[in-house]
Amino acid sequence: MHPALILSLVLAFFSALGHAHSDTPLYNRVSLNAAAQTEVETDLLVVVLFAQAEGREAAAPADEVNRLMDWAMSMLKSNPDVKAQTLGYRSSAIYKDNKIRGWRVNQSLRLEGRDSRLLGDLISELQAQLKVQSIDYQVSDERRREHLDELTATALARFQQRAEHIAKSLGRAGYRLVRLNINEGGHTPMPRVGARMMSAQADSMVAPARIEAGTQLITVSVNGEIELSDD
Repeated sequence: MHPALILSLVLAFFSALGHAHSDTPLYNRVSLNAAAQTEVETDLLVVVLFAQAEGREAAAPADEVNRLMDWAMSMLKSNPDVKAQTLGYRSSAIYKDNKIRGWRVNQSLRLEGRDSRLLGDLISELQAQLKVQSIDYQVSDERRREHLDELTATALARFQQRAEHIAKSLGRAGYRLVRLNINEGGHTPMPRVGARMMSAQADSMVAPARIEAGTQLITVSVNGEIELSDD
């Protein structure tokens, strides 16, 4: 037989063998999951305000919004404990009867801090010119990390206990870990605000916002796959 033909037959044989092996069904595998969670007191207050103006020409409302943001940022400079960040600047046309009748310009301002009393006072001052979009309490990254290691260890221990229980219940001596995923998540509750947040006129007085912290549920979940031993 020609050597080239022999080589072709050998390669075909091993190719078929490898294909058959890849199609072999995997038995004795079980998917399972476990989780651990805890409630953590929120310690970071996040407030979003915005300035908005309208006009027949785009320049006038843009100038007004820019002035309002400059005013707000100047006020916040004296409060280094509050982190301020301007967000998306947007200018959009106002249509009527399929024709542009004016322009609307808005920009948001995000405040972040741990002192709710200070931020409540700042909100009342800023409401003289800006409007409140949202107030929300969150768990800071530092506090979240304090709990993640412990939750991960608990979730992994529960996963192992379930795997051992499944193996024992099915009369198997043990198992081996095939795949494991660890997911970190959390649920942010609705913010609890004691005072109704409304837009304010420039010449009106706004009482300080009453803001109460809550809790956030931090969860670590573990899911994976095990293969039970044959004996």
